[in-house]
Amino acid sequence: MIERNPYPDRDGNAFRLLTGAETFLPVMELAIHRAKQFVLFEQYLISSGRVADRFIDAFIACAQRGIAVYMLIDHFGARALTRADRQRIENAGIRLLFYNPAYLRHFFRGLPRNHRKMLLIDGAQAFTGGAGISDAYQPGSARPPWHDLIVEMRGPIVADWQQAFVHTWQQWNDGIRLPATAIEPAGNQRGRLSLSLRGLHKFVRQSLLQQIESATDHIWLGTAYWLPGRRILRALRAASRRGVDVRLLLPGTINDHPAVYYAGHRYYHFLLRHNIRIFEYQPAFMHAKIYLCDSFCSLGSCNMDRWGLRWNLEANLESKDATLRAEAETFFNAAFAESREITLADWLKRPVQNRFREWLLGYLELMVERYDINRDLRQNTTEADKNR
Repeated sequence: MIERNPYPDRDGNAFRLLTGAETFLPVMELAIHRAKQFVLFEQYLISSGRVADRFIDAFIACAQRGIAVYMLIDHFGARALTRADRQRIENAGIRLLFYNPAYLRHFFRGLPRNHRKMLLIDGAQAFTGGAGISDAYQPGSARPPWHDLIVEMRGPIVADWQQAFVHTWQQWNDGIRLPATAIEPAGNQRGRLSLSLRGLHKFVRQSLLQQIESATDHIWLGTAYWLPGRRILRALRAASRRGVDVRLLLPGTINDHPAVYYAGHRYYHFLLRHNIRIFEYQPAFMHAKIYLCDSFCSLGSCNMDRWGLRWNLEANLESKDATLRAEAETFFNAAFAESREITLADWLKRPVQNRFREWLLGYLELMVERYDINRDLRQNTTEADKNR
């Protein structure tokens, strides 16, 4: 079994944190329009609408200029992409591939999803983060756009993201040919790619656990979905007992999956009793996935839930760069200021109907957890048998 992240730290990079859809969407669109050789696009959530039209138009414009465009989309996450949009993409000569088709007759096989979000341009520029391509990010709509972020990367690290894309594409279709690109330094920032893959190779989770267990100053975790599992809960409790400032930035009542939101409340009492501070973001749905542990920063597609940490394909940028960390701290402090802090005194006064809903959904989540543990045991046994 692979125990260490196969992707090393890379020097010579430039990172830029882009907060808010009004900031990162235009930057990503411009990068697509400026492409000269190829565009690689991997995405979980894509839904037909105004935002999708802008990106599809940009991809088609590239294809019309003779630029190779590859789109790797999760089959389940693209269920709101219309047949007309799919046809428009394919008619333009764009290579469109759907990851792990999800059908009811193969329910359990369809549970692991490709939740990664990445856009790569000419082997020189890459974007990743929590944002999908959906009108949930459309500024000026009736509801406020989802609160999210994207990190732009340039430099040698882009080659690793490109390799990850090609590897996944070739698992489902071997037809991809990209021109060789020169790997040139773009700055002085250091970082690495961290993946979660199908099976036991969950490098994002391993890194987060290691950093939580060794933190001495602060642990700030921002996630859209909070179903962390016992080991992470124990690690956070131990960190709080060491005197570490442990905070969670989570969605409030504005969210896209109320069942997951209330199931996550199952853990609030435990956390609050151990002096872990919980902030629920109020202005919009907090959809970012960003984690700070002292000097360590991890951001990308991976949520603190069972799907992200154990089942899905995920991809995060990990770095101990001081500039990126400062930008991440600015993001957190701004979000904390617009959040409602949940206190233990307030939590104990919550209505009875809320307690029942938390118990019911928490019980269902516990059943999933037990299934997950048994699944891990079976996978460990299988891996051990293979290595004999």
